[in-house]
Amino acid sequence: NLGLQGYEVWRNPQIYLIGAQPLCTQIPGLSLGQTKLCQLYQDHMGSVGRGAKTGINECQWQFRHRRWNCSTVDDSTVFGPVLQIPSREAAFAHAIASAGVVHSVSRSCRDGQLTTCGCSPATRPKDLNKEWIWGGCGDNVEYGYK
Repeated sequence: NLGLQGYEVWRNPQIYLIGAQPLCTQIPGLSLGQTKLCQLYQDHMGSVGRGAKTGINECQWQFRHRRWNCSTVDDSTVFGPVLQIPSREAAFAHAIASAGVVHSVSRSCRDGQLTTCGCSPATRPKDLNKEWIWGGCGDNVEYGYK
């Protein structure tokens, strides 16, 4: 749902409170655990929203010529009832959304946008072309995955 709402809402700290309720409690479709994570890691939510949007866009691109093309609906399920059916489409939609969030959070760590993580501690990849310059600061995929 964050991918549909747009991540710009997370860039404005004045709107973290709507009346007396934090914004995380206003997002439809979040479980209790997800709401708690949202409140604990509010600085991450912009990255999560960007990643979710990336996942939605990629899903729509991959299924663009299919009967169901990852079309989104304006409710908390985002993709509608299709995700309730055990199918390859549902599996792909879940996987690509997760991958988008992991990628975006990992990049945000690398770019110094998050307070709880930084660059990946990994060394230069052995299979990296010798001509390429290694800056030593890679995407923190381990943190993004967690």
